[in-house]
Amino acid sequence: MKKKVVLLLMSITCCAMLSACGGNNEENTDPLTGQEQTTEIATEDVPMTEQAGTNMTDEFDSLLGQPNDANGVIDYINTNIANAGDMDVDRYLTGLLGYGDNIRDIDFTRLEESRQHMPEDMVAFMELMKLEAESPSMTMSDEENRMTIGLTLSEMLERAVLFEQHIEKYPNNVSTEAASRLYEEIATNAITGGYDKTAGVPHYYQGETENVVDQESLSYYQQFAEANPDSRLGQLVQEYVTLLQENQFQINEELENFYRSLPQRLQPATEEGQTEATQDNSGMTQNGETGTQGSSAGTQGGSTRTQGGTTGTQGGNNGAANDSSLGGSVAGTVKDAVDNVMDSVR
Repeated sequence: MKKKVVLLLMSITCCAMLSACGGNNEENTDPLTGQEQTTEIATEDVPMTEQAGTNMTDEFDSLLGQPNDANGVIDYINTNIANAGDMDVDRYLTGLLGYGDNIRDIDFTRLEESRQHMPEDMVAFMELMKLEAESPSMTMSDEENRMTIGLTLSEMLERAVLFEQHIEKYPNNVSTEAASRLYEEIATNAITGGYDKTAGVPHYYQGETENVVDQESLSYYQQFAEANPDSRLGQLVQEYVTLLQENQFQINEELENFYRSLPQRLQPATEEGQTEATQDNSGMTQNGETGTQGSSAGTQGGSTRTQGGTTGTQGGNNGAANDSSLGGSVAGTVKDAVDNVMDSVR
């Protein structure tokens, strides 16, 4: 009898233990899959430096998305550029150079404290933008609600060639795209005078009537072409000189076609394009000689062209000193500014 009681008690104890174990298993079992659950929470192991980098990227991108806050972007760069890697520095500067509608609205002097952390091309580009801040090549006209020319003809040409030299020296750098945009804008306006027949915008350097280019401009174009024979802009200006003489300074279809071709022709030439440009220049030279002969002989409109040639010769000697509307103050001040910028870049 005692044995039966002992066995009964043991059986009850075992059942209780099994019940307890079963209860725990049910509590730790997924109700859908039936798989045993663990109390440990899996955490993704993300390095703190990577998390910090992601946060900084998001913060900078957020700043770029804010309109009219270039100073905020600059303040961020000044704060973080010292500890940034090369890729981040390029990202910061690229974002800044693409910020807003007009790069001239950016106050690059606020970046002076960060110059030592910037690539060489950006430092050189900032020097060019100092010139643009002191004497803008293009300014917004509230009266006409558009960008208008802000410099004399010689100053426009000299400013444009500075940007061309920058692009040639730094063809694939952080500032190249921004410099290319400004180069195309300034060079195009220096030649076309902002002329836009469709929009009714007259030539800035016009003559007595709206459809005529001022003949006195010829001397400034000639001086620039002679001083910059190896530059893209110098070669285009020389071609333009020939067209002006051949067309008696009339803004006709031939000049308008030349104006329309400028944005594409101001782009860096490929190897194939360089060959074509060389051929064009050869033809241009021949045309120039023909034009000169025509001026001397006085045939085919020679009277007008001879006057243009005389004006060009006189302007070559005295134009920079006498004509303030087309570049009279350029001979000393702009040349000094150009030399100073190039010395600082070197």
